Amino acid sequence: MITLVIFSAVILSLAGLALQIAKRTTHASDQALNMARQIAAVDRASVVPFDSLSQLLKADTVWSGTMRVITTYSVTTVSNVRKDVYVVTKTNIPGGKPDTVIVRRGMARDPIPMN
Repeated sequence: MITLVIFSAVILSLAGLALQIAKRTTHASDQALNMARQIAAVDRASVVPFDSLSQLLKADTVWSGTMRVITTYSVTTVSNVRKDVYVVTKTNIPGGKPDTVIVRRGMARDPIPMN
């Protein structure tokens, strides 16, 4: 009888441990998806032509199961030859905070001739 009680307590504690591991694994994969979307958005903001930043960078939403990652862009003109692109990624996970990356873009200058 005592053996059965001890065995039950061990099984219950292992079940609780398995639940904690499952929660941490889910959280890690959610973070990985959010970081992957952020890297993809920064790459996109880096390769879009300078003159078309405001027209081509539009908000994007990606779903993975019940998780949603929203990427938005905000273009700020600093001067005629420089713009700042704010890349904001946020999720619908409770307690999640939006991540912001600033990409500073400059217009390509004409090369100086070497005479």
